[in-house]
Amino acid sequence: MPESSPLPPPRRSWWTRLLLSLAAGIGSAVLVAIALAIFDLYLTGHGLRRLSAPLVNWPGAGIHLSLADVIFLAAAALAATITWRRTAGGGA
Repeated sequence: MPESSPLPPPRRSWWTRLLLSLAAGIGSAVLVAIALAIFDLYLTGHGLRRLSAPLVNWPGAGIHLSLADVIFLAAAALAATITWRRTAGGGA
């Protein structure tokens, strides 16, 4: 019996990939937000610097980001990007 090669994953449409990526990004954001809140409570309980202290301050543009905000946004963007790439299908 000849060996058959595995079937390539199916190609998904762009809107399916977009929905999957959005769901992954939102799910990741929720989990990271909960983890950051717990870690911030731990830090403040021990008298250490909060994660919500300003890190990026640009009042002229209305931008005020803390370390927790940067981690939150990076995790959501990374999860969405990885999901977009992994759900492409095809042989790539």
